[in-house]
Amino acid sequence: MHKVEIKVRFSELDPYGHVNHSIYLQYFEEGRTAATAEIGHSLDSLLANGFSLVVAQVETKFISPSYLSDNLTIESGIIQAKRASVQWSQRITKADVLIAAQKTRIGCLNVNGNPCKFPDELATGIKDLLITTD
Repeated sequence: MHKVEIKVRFSELDPYGHVNHSIYLQYFEEGRTAATAEIGHSLDSLLANGFSLVVAQVETKFISPSYLSDNLTIESGIIQAKRASVQWSQRITKADVLIAAQKTRIGCLNVNGNPCKFPDELATGIKDLLITTD
């Protein structure tokens, strides 16, 4: 699993003092973006080559709250890869306590906005992010 660390900021809190549920989508996106960049395919380089990655489906489970200044770990891996889409499995933990989990289907679009297969280099890199789940 690819891992990235983040620290909860004040602007991410809701009136109850914990991270707002909508912020977790951003955290998970940061994890996917970092993982994709690590295999050599930043989102801006994909755009420059006429491709974009888009969210097609999201399923999030919220398990435990997180608070200001918490250090969170976002773990990301791909559990299914097809020609034009992948399914990510991600977890956010705090000191080994599960905070949230998410499955996200991401599709690939060409410059005209039509679904297309992943560029060959990205398809090869995706293999480095494949994981198995229990």
